[in-house]
Amino acid sequence: MIERKIVVGCFCALLALAMAPFSVSAASYGGQVDGVGDVKVELLEKGNPVFPRRARSYGISGEVVIRFNIDTEGNAASPVIVESKPRRMFDRSAMRYMQTLKFSPYMDGGSPVVVKDVLITVSYVLAEG
Repeated sequence: MIERKIVVGCFCALLALAMAPFSVSAASYGGQVDGVGDVKVELLEKGNPVFPRRARSYGISGEVVIRFNIDTEGNAASPVIVESKPRRMFDRSAMRYMQTLKFSPYMDGGSPVVVKDVLITVSYVLAEG
């Protein structure tokens, strides 16, 4: 019986660690449209990025800067990692997060156009508590 309580206690401690609060934030969104110049884009939907288990276990925070385009349907397209701190720790999570983003398509002359060179910074910070 004591062994079962120890196992349950360890499982609860691991579960609490896995569910520990953290915050993820993203920067403002501006890009380029051919023939127009600098434009602002509006984020309509986003998912929740996953804090990597390895980073959480080591208590590591970090950020990933990604450059991407917004297609005519408002999807993030062609994401490329520009900078990652620490290197490669959060890259996979940030790239999966990019698939959840949905923007309002930018309209030029009544037609949606591709917005290029949009930058986003996804920050991973373990919350204290």
